[in-house]
Amino acid sequence: MDNNEEIAFAFDCQGDELIGFLHKGDQRCDIGVLTLVAGGPQYRGGVGRQLLNLGRRLASEGIPVMRFDSKGMGDSEGTLGRYSSMHNDIAAAIEEFKKQAPQIRGVILWGGCDAATTALINAYKFSDVVCVIAGNPFVSSPATANKATRRHYRSRLMQVSFWKKIIKMEYNIGEYAAAAMRKLLPKKREVSGNNAEKKSSDDNGNFLNELLIGLRNFNGKVLFLMGDRFLTSDEFDDLLKSNSEWRAVAGKTNHERIDIKGGDQVFSSTEAQERMFDVASEWIHRAYAEHMVSNFSSSDRESVHSASGQTSV
Repeated sequence: MDNNEEIAFAFDCQGDELIGFLHKGDQRCDIGVLTLVAGGPQYRGGVGRQLLNLGRRLASEGIPVMRFDSKGMGDSEGTLGRYSSMHNDIAAAIEEFKKQAPQIRGVILWGGCDAATTALINAYKFSDVVCVIAGNPFVSSPATANKATRRHYRSRLMQVSFWKKIIKMEYNIGEYAAAAMRKLLPKKREVSGNNAEKKSSDDNGNFLNELLIGLRNFNGKVLFLMGDRFLTSDEFDDLLKSNSEWRAVAGKTNHERIDIKGGDQVFSSTEAQERMFDVASEWIHRAYAEHMVSNFSSSDRESVHSASGQTSV
């Protein structure tokens, strides 16, 4: 049995053909990871390559993984959607995952940035989804973005490394100061006849409301993987600090947060990525063990436990 076997296939989503990839893992392992791609249409480097590495890593440990291009992404047909509009894409992918790996009885959604937000918004809508792993979930609004950026520029003034670069003339002081002032000073509201600013604010509020509902209604386990070198992580923290409702849902007993040292938006450095993979792998195996205990008889657990030596961590 080859845990590392990989299969490419196409499947239907409301008349559009989507492209999927299965990392088979151990065929006795009945919980699998379904990954969502972050950002807009893109090539397969960067985040896409990271998901490939993730799939191979987890499959080598026995965990089946399915990667797929949602509508309008990669090689898939259709129009790209965001957040709740991804519901049909996820539904079709889950069903295809279960066809390609018939033993699957529980799904872990994996996403980073806006894909993390999408996973959290939609998870409670699917009985098959038992866990979500959310890397640096996107919660940006004009208010949180400005606050995080202003704090970043102010903190730089207190850092020795910043002043060393100033002394070595590594910065164009005039340009840096102008950029900092643009960020630090409150922006004047411009009068506009097209209400574009209001529409943007409304759209932002809608997805944040959907995220709050998603977090409140999902009863499975959630792992927040947060980078410590990314302003969106700061925005997430600002949101929790400023709103008791958000603190309550983010602090549910089945939610866990792990901060990855040196992690940026997509954990792009080799060290941060490996640390993130290690943390996620351990968490998935622990979640898998708990899933077996709560859902299967003792004889079933004995059979499934023998499927992978990595199950208990």
